[in-house]
Amino acid sequence: MRVPLALIMEDEYLIASDIANGRKDVGFEVACVASERGAGAWLDDNKPDIAIVDIQLLDGQQGTTAGRLRDLDIPLIIHSGYDPAFQAPAFHEAPYLPKPASVDDLAKLASQLVRARA
Repeated sequence: MRVPLALIMEDEYLIASDIANGRKDVGFEVACVASERGAGAWLDDNKPDIAIVDIQLLDGQQGTTAGRLRDLDIPLIIHSGYDPAFQAPAFHEAPYLPKPASVDDLAKLASQLVRARA
């Protein structure tokens, strides 16, 4: 059985580390990026099973990668202090867990979305 891959898009190192460790604890492989540019380059060579996305990244609140993930039919979770309803349309339909969400809540939701897609 293939191990699911999670993309964590988060510009705050400690938050990214906590989220990544939470995914690893429930059997995910994890990749972390801190910018839209980094996420775009990573997606050129990889396809995650789930993405956990902060709206505010090092290079702004563009939503470009969120839109690309949607186009690739990859489920995403918005984990941010910003309400997605007031951001780029790519953020509007995804499940939203406002910061600070517990690592357990993020892990449960990520696992549910990956199972539902399988």
